[in-house]
Amino acid sequence: MSNLNNQDKIWIVMIMLLSVLTLLLLLTPSLAFANDQQDYNSLSQQELAYQDIDVAPEEWKDEILDARNSIIYSTSWTVDGQVAYELPDGTIEELPEFSDLFPDWDVPRLKEDVRKQQLAKLTAYDFQILAANYVGFVYLFEPSDSSATLPFYTFFTSASRVTMTADSLPGTSYNGGFTNIDTGADLGYVNNVKQGGKIYLTNPKRNTAYGARASTYSTTGYAQMSVVDG
Repeated sequence: MSNLNNQDKIWIVMIMLLSVLTLLLLLTPSLAFANDQQDYNSLSQQELAYQDIDVAPEEWKDEILDARNSIIYSTSWTVDGQVAYELPDGTIEELPEFSDLFPDWDVPRLKEDVRKQQLAKLTAYDFQILAANYVGFVYLFEPSDSSATLPFYTFFTSASRVTMTADSLPGTSYNGGFTNIDTGADLGYVNNVKQGGKIYLTNPKRNTAYGARASTYSTTGYAQMSVVDG
């Protein structure tokens, strides 16, 4: 650079600086992404569940939802009072509202393909039977950490209330709930229900399809379940 005048030297230095700055700008998103990855990887499941899903990296959003579901299905709740629980001794236990327990979280929903499969069970009939009338054996699986157990019975009803009970259990308790099949959204969930306990779907809509589901944290196996009007 000895043959260059001062003006040329200044321009060369400026070009070099601009090149370095451009490289740094290109690397910054990658570095930020790496830091985000490292931060999310270090979180516990509970910490992950309470991350802001709107600003989370796209590849972490399903992980956040799975973490939330593991918390959601660890307790009992209802949506707008649509599900109620009666203890075996006849005492009505007030269920907390989902929105109070989990503000700003979305109520879990069935996957769209599953929802359509459930509706297909109903549309296979030539007419709608407007009554819940199920008594049969249901295999109780251990619930998934990431999603609701699939409905074992899908129905329409014209009654003001539908009751789910376990007439026999392979273990000491089960978990049960109801889902609005038309929207795919869960309406309520009760865990660790003892034999003799009753889960109610209250004020169902006449032309809405519903699903009843059950699982267990106790012994897996067949339970005799009833889902009937009244």
